[in-house]
Amino acid sequence: MQIDPQEVQREVELAFCLEALIPKEGCTSRYEDVRGKKLEYFIFSAINSGKHFFDLAQRINLAQRIKEINAQPKVVYDLGYLAMTDSKRNRSGKIVNYGLIETMFPVVAAKCIFGNDAYSTLTAVPTFMQNTSKEDVRYVAEMRKLIYSQSNKTFKRDFVINYQGENVLEHYLHHQKVGPDVSKRFVKEFTTGMPLTKIIYESLCDKKKSLQEKINNGFNTARKESQLPYGAIADFTAVALYLLISENPGRNIFE
Repeated sequence: MQIDPQEVQREVELAFCLEALIPKEGCTSRYEDVRGKKLEYFIFSAINSGKHFFDLAQRINLAQRIKEINAQPKVVYDLGYLAMTDSKRNRSGKIVNYGLIETMFPVVAAKCIFGNDAYSTLTAVPTFMQNTSKEDVRYVAEMRKLIYSQSNKTFKRDFVINYQGENVLEHYLHHQKVGPDVSKRFVKEFTTGMPLTKIIYESLCDKKKSLQEKINNGFNTARKESQLPYGAIADFTAVALYLLISENPGRNIFE
């Protein structure tokens, strides 16, 4: 199955922008900027990062033409690293979309590789990660090093990130044991098949409510389930929106 890279880029950029615009507790929105994270930072970051999701889809297409269905490229997370570093082009301030990229990247990859529905795609994220390489581990570690280096929290700036694991799943399982507490709970979302993102996506499928109501219901339920920071739940919300858009290419999702 060949994927349209332009469509993947469009879906990801829309999801990133829409998540930032919709009002949610504790998050920047079209009505207010929270903790110095301006709305325009998220919009610029969404567009600046989009090209690398195009490249991801294109690379997966090539791997599946050369090898077989469900094959994945030897290295992919270099594109995640580039998406993060490019996100600051033409703006000031810190990187604001690290969690968004870290969360979105494996889901888009799993969707492109396996071609499943939304729930099956989320369940397949650990499989995708297990099939990554040691080189991918290096890029994931470098992404986290970069974001921790700009943190206001001393425990993050001082935390030593090692290249543990033969693949990204092993790396996250190691980080789940030794990383900072919030980070442990964040990476658990990936290693367990994205259960909080599934909660949010299920809420988005409720046809009786407005999109804003559905987003807030899913956001608040996932927040209560996990007690993760608002920003982490917002990251999962962007992924759920990407899946909603990609599963309904011709439908008005605001209905």
